[in-house]
Amino acid sequence: MNINWLRTFVAAGTYENFRETSEKLYLAQPTVTVHIQQLEKQIGSKLFMKSGRRVVLSEAGRQFLPHAREILEQYEQSLRHMNGFKQGYHRKLTLAVSPLIAATVLPYVLQQFMKDHPSIEVVVKVSESNEIGELISKNKADFGLSRMKSIHPDVTSEKTGPDPIVLVVPHDGGDAETSLPLSLGDYCAHATLLTHSHPGYWDDLLIELRNRYEGIRTMVVSQVHITKRFIEEGLGFSFLPRSSVQRELLEGRMLQFDTNEVRLPFVHTYLVYHHLSEETEIFKKFIEKHMH
Repeated sequence: MNINWLRTFVAAGTYENFRETSEKLYLAQPTVTVHIQQLEKQIGSKLFMKSGRRVVLSEAGRQFLPHAREILEQYEQSLRHMNGFKQGYHRKLTLAVSPLIAATVLPYVLQQFMKDHPSIEVVVKVSESNEIGELISKNKADFGLSRMKSIHPDVTSEKTGPDPIVLVVPHDGGDAETSLPLSLGDYCAHATLLTHSHPGYWDDLLIELRNRYEGIRTMVVSQVHITKRFIEEGLGFSFLPRSSVQRELLEGRMLQFDTNEVRLPFVHTYLVYHHLSEETEIFKKFIEKHMH
């Protein structure tokens, strides 16, 4: 079975449009038609039907599409494996990592790990924290780094790396000697609080803030990197993990505002795993050493 025919079929089955398929695959539209026809001859079934000006998957096409995707994935995986072998890799470690960890602590950790263990090929899948447990359970990843404890019954979530929550505000252009002293109450009264960019602490923190300060204006922003950008542009302030804003603070793109007016929590990184192979055991010990 020609792998190019399968690739064309999967794209055509996804878009149900031969013109769009040809554009996505950089093929002439007649080539798309030929690929589909050749595959239909080999399978012995029509894979598409016409519906007005469109084409839609036939029942045989719908049945075959997931199998075609699986064949392509296995083919691509085998190519990646052989490519890694040629590069000197003898083992492979697939990590499922939350976007926040991937953008902050992971680059440094991976740089050190790959330097110490050059024979281990590392694959990173960036996934939301609430999805990591399932990826580990289904063996789609070997080890997870999450900002939430997984509730999946088949995996272990081990807490490590306490990370303090800090109040971060836009840089006012001044310095510690010339800037006017402000309080958390001033920010709550005059600026917008950007919330819910990180799981785990916002609900309790908002209750405490609203009990203390009336009329707080809030805006939900679901990603930390967007929240940081908004703060840099002066759109508001927020409470974020210290590790997520270290670079911005060092570069003077925002300010950390120390306050005793509310109790600020800690968040943790969770190590998520199903069973520990030799590679995952090596990585687990490494990450524990570098995140404490």
